[in-house]
Amino acid sequence: MRIKGMAHPPLSSAKSDAELDLSQRDFMYLHVDGQIVSASIHDIEVTSSPGKLPPKIRFPSGWLFVPEREDEVNAYLKKHGKKGLLGKLETNLTAILVSALLIIGLTIGTFTHGIPWFSQQMVDWVPDEAHETLADYVLKSIDEEWLLPSELPEDEQARIRERFYAQVQSLPPTKFQPQLEFRKSGDFPNAFALSGGVIIMLDEMVELAESDEEVDAILLHELGHIHHQHVMKRLISSSLVSATVALLTGESSGMIDTMVGAGVFLMQSGHSREAEREADEYAKASLITLHGSSEPLAKIFERLHESAMDIPEWLSTHPDMEERIEEARAP
Repeated sequence: MRIKGMAHPPLSSAKSDAELDLSQRDFMYLHVDGQIVSASIHDIEVTSSPGKLPPKIRFPSGWLFVPEREDEVNAYLKKHGKKGLLGKLETNLTAILVSALLIIGLTIGTFTHGIPWFSQQMVDWVPDEAHETLADYVLKSIDEEWLLPSELPEDEQARIRERFYAQVQSLPPTKFQPQLEFRKSGDFPNAFALSGGVIIMLDEMVELAESDEEVDAILLHELGHIHHQHVMKRLISSSLVSATVALLTGESSGMIDTMVGAGVFLMQSGHSREAEREADEYAKASLITLHGSSEPLAKIFERLHESAMDIPEWLSTHPDMEERIEEARAP
């Protein structure tokens, strides 16, 4: 039995018409360009192709044969127990399932552990100037599009700053010296940290607090974000997640952009909740050091909980507030 196809010489992309002689039981004979290349069936290397594409047969001498039709060759190879890895996988359900589980596991591990670990390593390589430039840019943007100038009296702002900066001196140093800014949103109480040590305290949050210690609790929570460099870590992590998802999908437009955005949000929500827990722990430890109690943190959380809109936990970037209140009061 002879099978027609194309043959490629060793280490060459050139190709020639050829015939593969399968008339002998344990030997193959390749007829190409007036010469005969022979090999034992046990010495050839078979590279399977997906679906119905013909396999590729490589001889020990380096010659490669690709048949025009796959059926006769596959029947011969199957009869002699020769299959490539892909062919074996296609007929081995267990191997397929194991391979699929490995791929899924590696993908999940990349997002849940690999990217966070890599972000942690990369954040130390980011120059201080980049943190400060990013903070300036973000603050300028939110001032233009969202925030309003603070309406707190100047002496009240100065008093809170002086108290906060004095407390910072009693705590372990952070990479960036905190810079407290006041703004008004006209909406809901909030405070947040930017990269480079900038903390934004909204008037609404100051008004919500019923004591200086509760203001301290919020500021120390934001200082925890600065201490752990959460903002830059999340920026790096988000970029890595977006790039990885786009790489896996093979494109970055239209529907894929939407899916990538949703995927980044859901994956990062878990990381954000962990960051909030770390900031809570930092604030709790700092309050105990400064005031001997973390009760102010629990109190301000209770007030925030009463004023906040409930959303599903899996969509929230913050841990459950009742859980945070309980942790703040835990010994």
